[in-house]
Amino acid sequence: MQFGLYAIVGLLAVAASNDCAIAQSADEATHRHIAAAGFIPLQEMTFGGRDVRRVLPIDPYGFLPIPGIELERHGGGRVTVRAQYRHWTGPAYRVSADEWNQIAALESAAFAPPGENRTKTRPGVVVHCWRGLLEASPSRAASWWGCNSGTKASQAYTKALLVLAMEKKGCPASDNDALRRFSECFRDDGTLDDPALQTQFAALRDRWTTQRVPGADILAQARQSLWTAKEDRVPTRLMAARRAVFAFGQHQNALRDMLRSSFTLFRNSVSMDTRSAAILSQTRSRWDEDIKAQNQNYVTLLEELAQLLAEDTRPPG
Repeated sequence: MQFGLYAIVGLLAVAASNDCAIAQSADEATHRHIAAAGFIPLQEMTFGGRDVRRVLPIDPYGFLPIPGIELERHGGGRVTVRAQYRHWTGPAYRVSADEWNQIAALESAAFAPPGENRTKTRPGVVVHCWRGLLEASPSRAASWWGCNSGTKASQAYTKALLVLAMEKKGCPASDNDALRRFSECFRDDGTLDDPALQTQFAALRDRWTTQRVPGADILAQARQSLWTAKEDRVPTRLMAARRAVFAFGQHQNALRDMLRSSFTLFRNSVSMDTRSAAILSQTRSRWDEDIKAQNQNYVTLLEELAQLLAEDTRPPG
């Protein structure tokens, strides 16, 4: 009997340990996700002695270009709130002691373990709801899902911070709920503030789209030509495969040349603000990553072509 009791206690300890590990893993994932959204990692902020609270709302489909909100308590009791986009930071607004206290009153419940989810959905029905991530110094984390009634405290905390940010920015009144109103006021579609620069940027994006879109068809043609040549290894098929593969390489070179030369138009602009510079940098990085990903497809095509030509020139055995 005593052995059985010890065994049960041991199993409970293991279960508790596993629950703790799962909770820590979820918290780490939350911290990583918030950092990936553009925030300085919380660990670095804490190490530097900075005291922050953050919320990151995410729309049901994850499509809207909306920021997270950071509330920071500085030395001397000064408090500020600001928006953090993926590659740039919005202006900081002063927060009063009363406003800070109103947010702080919601904090304990917001970071507590979630309650029981009493939201019922019909079997086989997929629901889409807003969700959110929270973190606070020194290392706290929480998350919520709008379809989970057990996370209402975290949802209330998030909405309180969003409403505070909207009040400071002067967002227009709306009949929409806080989340949708926030997305309307803070969304950023990547338009440059300077009209002349935006005209150039829009033309550049149109050029990129025009040049980039045919790439999928050129790649498909190259793959089809290689497959056809493997099935029927006559000189005309081999030559067609070679031309199709090199056509994809030429397409990649054209994109690379365009990327290399186009952004020089913006480098010497004296009217470039921090946000616009970040939008251009983000766009260039995204296009560069796209080219690099397609380069791997080109390498694969060249390897298949080389193998095909080697087999064709091999003396009959």
